[in-house]
Amino acid sequence: MAIVVSHIDSDFDALCARALRQQPLSDLIELRLDRSGHPGKERLRAFCKQAKKPVIVACHGREAFGERERDPGERCELLHDAAEAGARFVDVDWSLALELGEVRAPCHRIVSRHVLDGTPEDLAALHEEVQAVLGEGDVTKLVTHARSCEDGMRLLAWLATTKGVIAFCSGAAGSFTRVLAPIFGSPFTYCASALLPGEPAGEATAPGQWRVNDFLAALPPGGISQETAIFGVVGRPIGHSLSPRVQGMAFKAAKLDALYVAFEPTELESFLALAHAPNFRGFSVTAPFKQDALRLSVLHDEASRRAGAVNTLLRDRAGWKGANTDVPAVRETLTQAFHLHARAGGRPARIAGAQVLVLGAGGAARAVVHAARSLDARVSVAARDYSCARELAEELSCAALEWSAIPTHAHDVLVNTTPVGSAASGVDATPIPPEWLRPGTLVLDAVYRPIRTALLAAAHARGCTPVPGGEWFVRQAALQFRLFTQQEPDLALLRHAFEHALTGAARS
Repeated sequence: MAIVVSHIDSDFDALCARALRQQPLSDLIELRLDRSGHPGKERLRAFCKQAKKPVIVACHGREAFGERERDPGERCELLHDAAEAGARFVDVDWSLALELGEVRAPCHRIVSRHVLDGTPEDLAALHEEVQAVLGEGDVTKLVTHARSCEDGMRLLAWLATTKGVIAFCSGAAGSFTRVLAPIFGSPFTYCASALLPGEPAGEATAPGQWRVNDFLAALPPGGISQETAIFGVVGRPIGHSLSPRVQGMAFKAAKLDALYVAFEPTELESFLALAHAPNFRGFSVTAPFKQDALRLSVLHDEASRRAGAVNTLLRDRAGWKGANTDVPAVRETLTQAFHLHARAGGRPARIAGAQVLVLGAGGAARAVVHAARSLDARVSVAARDYSCARELAEELSCAALEWSAIPTHAHDVLVNTTPVGSAASGVDATPIPPEWLRPGTLVLDAVYRPIRTALLAAAHARGCTPVPGGEWFVRQAALQFRLFTQQEPDLALLRHAFEHALTGAARS
């Protein structure tokens, strides 16, 4: 695999300066000249001599994310001059390939085709059309736009049937293809310039590009190969997830040949149907797919069956095997929290027999109910839609509570499993009014971003024992790591990775 870092700027000198400063991060340097225009052959020659890495020169129009159209003849002249000036490759749109003709050796052509409005079903036919204008020594580049995660998965499946084709998807929904494409045979992948201290941020040259520093951070210690295992988190939306940073750091520390990325499919079933390559080894599953994961897995652990939800999928010979690490993670979190609660003089000292009130009726609520009942606690569930709470209560043999009855309901533990108070829903919000919190209660918030939610701040002010959702997150991540790798997790490392990822997310 070769990493191409693509640079664009309206000022050619600034473009070259950035490219030269960042060349240690790349295997090849791409100069996108569609904004700055033709700088002259001698200036191109000077750059190619200075560069210690092979240079790709491109001058795209709107057909390939360029900002304006340029005269085809001028574009061809620029690419010929670049070849004569020492560029290793010139990138020409397939519609101009015949007009450009051969370029001066040892330069080669990358004949590219961009589809900006989606990913066609028949990618082979698209490829054949490009092959019709190829010359000897040319490289094919095919970039389609991903409207969905499934588009990206289809492209990767097709890529595995080809040889030597540069291919990936543009767009946020297909950004994962840029890091996975080399596993399926793409010789190059393209990144945006890195964010470096004290340096203005260079623009991405196409939607969905990774910053090269983020890209390198995601790679296994030995780089990517066709044997690299693929893990990831699957949810909708998924952009907020810290799992790729946390699990990614754990994988790197364990020196595993594995990647962990984020996927946001439209449907879990269609996604899993496309994840048939053996490289796909396992997935963390989050909302709204946990119950779908239970339905689609051929084997389940007891926690999944009892909670009615799966948050971990593992490839098995018979199909996908489901597990639920939320249940044991909640159990561990509550047990440890009660231990600290008792040491601080809180009552009751044990969770057995305690009254637990769960807010919410989704997959996380199911995990909490099962975990608490396995510790012999008495459990009630409240949801704004009482019918959802009643349905969950009947299924898991606990009590249902009207939302309006919360302030008068005696309980020792309050667990929020709703997204209220998260970065995505508004960090100042609380799922219930602060005055509904009962002093002395142990309050666990499943929300972990921010780490100190408005609910936990209110709980502290009301004399409760606040328990951050980060503890639940780290413990379930540790259990998933064990399932994924068959290795013992380093809980301290995972906590550090979580805190580091949370800090980085707050800055971005």
